[in-house]
Amino acid sequence: MHETPPSTLLLNPDELGPDPAPGMDLAVKLGIGHLEIRSAEGANAVTLPADRLRHIRALADERGLKAAALASPLWKWCRPEARPGRVDTFGFPTQVPPEERLGWVERAIETARILGAPVVRVFSHLRVEPELTEQMLGDPLLAKALELANAAGVRLLLENEPVCTVAHAESLLEILDRYHGQGLGLWLDVANLHEVGQATPDVVRALAPYVGYVHVKDYRPTDGGGRAFCPAGEGVVPYGEVLPLLHAARPALPYALETHVRDTPADALAAGAAFLRSAVPGGVA
Repeated sequence: MHETPPSTLLLNPDELGPDPAPGMDLAVKLGIGHLEIRSAEGANAVTLPADRLRHIRALADERGLKAAALASPLWKWCRPEARPGRVDTFGFPTQVPPEERLGWVERAIETARILGAPVVRVFSHLRVEPELTEQMLGDPLLAKALELANAAGVRLLLENEPVCTVAHAESLLEILDRYHGQGLGLWLDVANLHEVGQATPDVVRALAPYVGYVHVKDYRPTDGGGRAFCPAGEGVVPYGEVLPLLHAARPALPYALETHVRDTPADALAAGAAFLRSAVPGGVA
């Protein structure tokens, strides 16, 4: 009888700063063998030249680590005439002319190829002024991107992101149902789902068949109505309920720690790794 490979833990080196080496060293120390790459050397990964990407891969190879995902900023954009609010894109522009977008898709797929990452995150257009907000469903660039990704042996995964057009279960299910057959999967951010009030058992069960990757971050509400990020398992996101449901439907998933804890990121990552190892049924490698 073949055993299902265990779920895997991932760490993003840029949580510790622009130099990827300390984050990679922390991964080794925590027994984490996989990396998510988002930014390095002060720049978004998709903007880095090939020689710098090869250098990052060499740093990972030296430590026996594998880049398992490229957290690209694709589709976290709007037209140049639109006015986005404050958006965290890790050094990538938010206003991207439509004629330049295919080039960025190609660049991201090539970045993933150089890093050896099998999955690439995408978003779903920024929500801006209603008359300028673009829709993901039916976007011809998405169909083209899926074609290019399939040819390159890379999978595109859509993250549910509150500042983008596809953040709620209804629109997520609509787009995943339409494009799943062409290779699109879900990069599930459980905290983002909780933020829009939908991290419920029914929603998680409905989304589970599409999930290819899980982002794990946590927060506590602040008095002013904001959020204070904290180690996974120490905030309000209902991981105790959600993780067993996800595991039952998808027994071997990558779980990526995304702490956003600014002052003590290494401690938060260590605490998050310990939490996931105890909270995911069957454990994580």
